[in-house]
Amino acid sequence: MAWDLNRSRNRIAHFMTTVPQASIDVRTFDQAYLTQRINEARARGKRLGLDEAPIFAVPRNRAILVDGVHVYAQLLDYHDQIQEQGRETEASHKRVLQFLHLHYSATDRVVEEFEAQRVDYHGPRLHAVVVTPTGDERQRVLRAVAFAVTLKETIEAAGRDFGGSRLRTRVRIGIDTGRAVAVSSGRGADLEPLFLGSPANHAAKLAEGDRPGIYLSDRARKVLSEPAVGWAYERSTALAEDRQYGYANDAYGQTQSGYDPSPTRARVQAAVRALKSDLDLDTLTSPEAVFRFHRHEPPLRTIDFAELMPSRSIRMALGSVFADLSGFTAYVDACILTGRIAEMTANLHVIRGELAACARDDFAARKVRFIGDCLHALIAVGTRTATEPAATVDAAVMLTGGLRSSFDLCRGMLPGLGAMGIAIGAEYGETPLSRIGIRGERSVRCASSKAVTASEALQSDLTGRQTALGPVALVNASVSVRTHFGRGPVEDLDHARAERLVSPGRHASLTKPAAISSGLLISGGAAAAGAVRERGSGRHA
Repeated sequence: MAWDLNRSRNRIAHFMTTVPQASIDVRTFDQAYLTQRINEARARGKRLGLDEAPIFAVPRNRAILVDGVHVYAQLLDYHDQIQEQGRETEASHKRVLQFLHLHYSATDRVVEEFEAQRVDYHGPRLHAVVVTPTGDERQRVLRAVAFAVTLKETIEAAGRDFGGSRLRTRVRIGIDTGRAVAVSSGRGADLEPLFLGSPANHAAKLAEGDRPGIYLSDRARKVLSEPAVGWAYERSTALAEDRQYGYANDAYGQTQSGYDPSPTRARVQAAVRALKSDLDLDTLTSPEAVFRFHRHEPPLRTIDFAELMPSRSIRMALGSVFADLSGFTAYVDACILTGRIAEMTANLHVIRGELAACARDDFAARKVRFIGDCLHALIAVGTRTATEPAATVDAAVMLTGGLRSSFDLCRGMLPGLGAMGIAIGAEYGETPLSRIGIRGERSVRCASSKAVTASEALQSDLTGRQTALGPVALVNASVSVRTHFGRGPVEDLDHARAERLVSPGRHASLTKPAAISSGLLISGGAAAAGAVRERGSGRHA
């Protein structure tokens, strides 16, 4: 099946009726709302903050305006884990999943300690938000700094104590404070809470960089009476270590202890002890004992993430596609200022629903997750034993065209989207998939490889009219696709233009398994490693 104008229009019309703007219940996260959530948790025999977070399972017809402090943590040495001697191998993919498995688990232990809201993990990045105490922004920022210091030291200690040099990483954390909108979608293994607005976006940008430390926005600095440094210097001005411990102690109510690091260190030790009870340490020293890979026969839409775990992970060559709504954060901020949160929430549910349906139903792709307003999807064409590279790249091109056409229809049918665009990047390569971290519903869907990293980095550099292919995808593409994308990003590549690019023979292969070509398969090995270069990512929730 391929993209169809009438089918897409009908889907969008249907999504508009499932969560209409008039039915959106806009709440403010205040003490009354928090008390209600506490009582609901108690009625189910749970404790808010440990068993479930204050605003995690938000109903689809609700949006919550939240004054919170957003914390983004970046594992700086993640990219070194992906490759082994310049190549992606099964062993390096086991190591990177082992690396993330350990640090996701360590991070969740600290999130519990501070009753923070863990929003999402994506590759080497954590997004969390501190929403309590309500009505006291200074105390929330102090708690966020204490959380950040403890998180950074716990991750460093976990890597040092459990994995030796293999699992160590430096950590960089960005913090911003302000108003954002919390919404949620999905269910079970696909549960997706998210916070929309500039504080989350700004904290993510502060976490970008290659130097470790804790970096505060000027808004957070103002709350703590720290001098402003300006945007040009926010990303290069880390909070001094003595100030970190001082603010952490303030958050603990121990101002008399000054810059004493011992209260933080005690919390780090407690988190590491709790982590030991969660993890089988033998699996950390011998990843082969826990991470086992199998291949999933295309189409990838039949992947059930609920069935994946370290001992049942997938690894195969595939196409990775990131599609990011350009201008959406500015739209959210404008809706907050003008009282149009219901409009924004309804629009978001429709857009996300249509993009996911386009990927799944029209192109047999598998959505990994939405990262805020950005879709990450995987696609492959092949047989039970191997992926066909050129057909898979062509399928990825067709998918990007369908996603753009679907979004263009959304923009025409929904109010207020104006000149918003969609930036799309795609890359090809061997990629492992699993669910990792603390067991159960809080475990995390994970797809981690150079192809994933490169496709995300590509879209972050594009305008809302552009689509781009990574270098490995170009090497493996059909002649027509390689010729067209070899000049650089392509503008306005909708489904009709994508069809004209893909030859009729190739286009037919998108809907059925293709015979394996006799040509050279170039994926994540030595030939690809020289072609793909790391680039910074601008994807934020």
